[in-house]
Amino acid sequence: MKKKVPCLLIIMMLLITSSIQAEQISQGVSTLESNHQLKACPDTPNCINTEYPEKTDQYIPPLVYDETKADKIVLMAKKVILQMGGSIIKEEPNYLSATFTSMIFRFVDDFEVRNDVKHHTLQIRSASRTGYSDFGVNKRRVEEFLKQFNSLL
Repeated sequence: MKKKVPCLLIIMMLLITSSIQAEQISQGVSTLESNHQLKACPDTPNCINTEYPEKTDQYIPPLVYDETKADKIVLMAKKVILQMGGSIIKEEPNYLSATFTSMIFRFVDDFEVRNDVKHHTLQIRSASRTGYSDFGVNKRRVEEFLKQFNSLL
């Protein structure tokens, strides 16, 4: 009887983890809205964005850069994302979509950057694909990204 309980717990954990991963895979990465802005965060605390200041609890100001660096911004963003352990999923001239995967449960978070050439800003969105709270993981990721990015400027 004692051996059955741990085995059942392990089987249950494997089933739960695999169903979460299947849900994450089916959701895919976010895309740009028709107005070329990053998608707004849902009403859950597991997302952070630089484009929607009216959502104060999910907002961080965008990175403002000198216009002379405009042609290098996406390349620099890609370098920082890769250094932080992200994987680039989609790359366009002024847009990157990446994912970050957690170590233990393999949760996937989407990370996007959009170079707003007109306003010389780098817009960022980081969001968990599943769950309600991320315990501040996406906010810390964006803050770390900005810190590393600023060191390259």
